[in-house]
Amino acid sequence: MVLKNIISAFRYMRRPRVTRLYPEIRTQLPERFRGLQKLDKSKCIGCGICANTCPNCAIKIVRARVRKDSTKTRWFPEIDVGHCMFCGLCIDQCPQKALSSSKIYTDGIVTWKHEDLLFTPDKLAREEPIDAPEAEQ
Repeated sequence: MVLKNIISAFRYMRRPRVTRLYPEIRTQLPERFRGLQKLDKSKCIGCGICANTCPNCAIKIVRARVRKDSTKTRWFPEIDVGHCMFCGLCIDQCPQKALSSSKIYTDGIVTWKHEDLLFTPDKLAREEPIDAPEAEQ
């Protein structure tokens, strides 16, 4: 049995590699890939349809500033990416097409703490960097 495994290992050593060299060489993504959601704050009306259609209840509607330098607030979606299964129902059901899908699938999503996976409206709109640490409250 041991000899059979050793022979099998030597046989596979001569074949080409099947592993990818990620992150040095990025994987080519298909056109319809569903990555991290992106929010267009100018189109969002805060209706909450995205939160109601989410099968994992990963979306919550919260009050946030319209712009970073503004004091005016409106309702926007906040997505817990740790619970999101990237099904795209929130994107499909948005009546104003304020949510869209991006090609981001690891940058800013791979983290040690679950709290870092809560994407506020500012992070979804890319007004602040995805991998920026949250301000201490």
